[in-house]
Amino acid sequence: MPSKPPSESEPALAPPDELTPTALDPVEEFVSLNAEAIAKLATFIDFAEGFTIGFVEINFLVDLEILIQQLKTHPNCEGTQFIELEFSDPHLRFLKDVLLEQLAAVPLKPDQKPILWIKGLEYSIGMSGEYPPMLVDLNFVRDAYTDQVPYPVLFCLPDYAINRMIKFAPDFWSWKSGLFRFQTRSSTQQQAADNTLFSDRIRGSLQLADWQERIDQLERLAMEYRPSSDPSREELANWCRVLMELGIAYRGQGEVAQAEYHLRRALEVAAGVETLQRQQGLLLHELGWICNNTGRVQEAETLYKKSIEIKETLGDDGNKAATLHQLGILKAKQGDIDAAIALYQQSLDITEKIGDAQGQAATLHELGNLKADQGETEAAIALYQQSLDIQEQIGNVQGQAATLHQLGNLKADQGEIEDAIALYQQSLDITEKIGNVQTQAATLHQLGILKANQGEIEDAIALYQQSLDIEEQIGNVQGQAATLHCLGILKANQGEIDEAIQLFEESVRIKRQIGHLPGLPPTLSSLAFIAERQGDIATAKTYLQEALAIAQRVGSPDAALYQSRLAQLSPPTELA
Repeated sequence: MPSKPPSESEPALAPPDELTPTALDPVEEFVSLNAEAIAKLATFIDFAEGFTIGFVEINFLVDLEILIQQLKTHPNCEGTQFIELEFSDPHLRFLKDVLLEQLAAVPLKPDQKPILWIKGLEYSIGMSGEYPPMLVDLNFVRDAYTDQVPYPVLFCLPDYAINRMIKFAPDFWSWKSGLFRFQTRSSTQQQAADNTLFSDRIRGSLQLADWQERIDQLERLAMEYRPSSDPSREELANWCRVLMELGIAYRGQGEVAQAEYHLRRALEVAAGVETLQRQQGLLLHELGWICNNTGRVQEAETLYKKSIEIKETLGDDGNKAATLHQLGILKAKQGDIDAAIALYQQSLDITEKIGDAQGQAATLHELGNLKADQGETEAAIALYQQSLDIQEQIGNVQGQAATLHQLGNLKADQGEIEDAIALYQQSLDITEKIGNVQTQAATLHQLGILKANQGEIEDAIALYQQSLDIEEQIGNVQGQAATLHCLGILKANQGEIDEAIQLFEESVRIKRQIGHLPGLPPTLSSLAFIAERQGDIATAKTYLQEALAIAQRVGSPDAALYQSRLAQLSPPTELA
């Protein structure tokens, strides 16, 4: 069971003073901030005729709803029919076609002027990347709107989407008759911060929709917290924190490139401000975690060591212990067991000294993993039990579930199947109770392996499918890739070769997408085995060559196996 991301055990930064909730009524607060912009927009609505474009720059949907309700009762908007149309499909390409389809279902009032409010386009416009398809098409079919949409249209977008509209649909943008900017209420910022920066929800319990909502709110907060030309320390601290949380959120969805991009932006901010050294140490840790899990082991080690140096300078023992713990995991993966044990022991010494029981339990758990991998079963069980005792004492049910899961793995490896099933079930009972679906999916996966090893193939497939369903719901793409691999093995063993190839190829595609290099060689090797059995030696060699190159890069002990298989497939003249 992988250890949880380091950020979840690290102390959160305190909310900045400027985010204290306001006592104003939400509507009063919004109107007082935006009275002039509301008046200008009401005038636009009053005079607009035929196809007329206006842009409403507003960063939060809750404020947009207040704005619309205010305008509906504004004297200048009497005799106006407000038609709100939602286009939140991130894959939307042909806006005009969908707009006309929705509009056809709206009963128009003959005595009122229709005003179209277009909402949700920020999802298809996106936050990064080149040439969003929807904007390309919008620019291309601009002239068709004049005849087919003969009404005033207001595009309601956050500021980053407005900027991308200007960049990627300049012809359409040039037709605008007004741009109306609205300030965000402090209470709206506070609510978004409470839901993201200062939320204590267990990340492992988040569904995919929750992750997407979290990212959306953080992106909108990032616009609000963007520093001024002469930023204060507080502005930079807020900006750094939002970028860091964005990185963690994208990592939670398996979008590693986006995660690393935001974390490095945050590091640039923190590195230039002496008072943000603590944040710099945390960010180096986070980036080390990403590099370690994408096969960049040397870079990860460098980042972890820099993080430790900063934490030592600051006397930040708690977070130093967390990084020593992660560095221990890295060394264990490299097979440097003595170094791993020494790092774990340093982490344990600190956590015992400062009374960090949760940190102690996590490191004892990892030491148990290490001993289990070495075949020292009794030592592993003793360490897991120590970890479990601490977790029970402090009420860390999430940690209990993870350790029960690992104990189940040990019992399964010993052939004590009934004990393994009982431990897995205890873990499942906890994860279902607390809503930690990520650990639940991992345990269902392991139960699938157990059933497969017993020859109960249909039960194994059902368990893998349950795990896969959860992984898809929460966006755990790395877990999906692992389960697809195991399903591929079952299908191959059943002789369903075409389906097995599809499963293996999808697993490889996901692993490439998220940069999970350590997971690629086994699946490439499986594809090579199928190709070899089918007599396609050239394809088998291609897969094995890639598996070997990646295994050597990440320091996998399986590299020798791939080298040996390649030698068997290649005549001596080719190896010379």
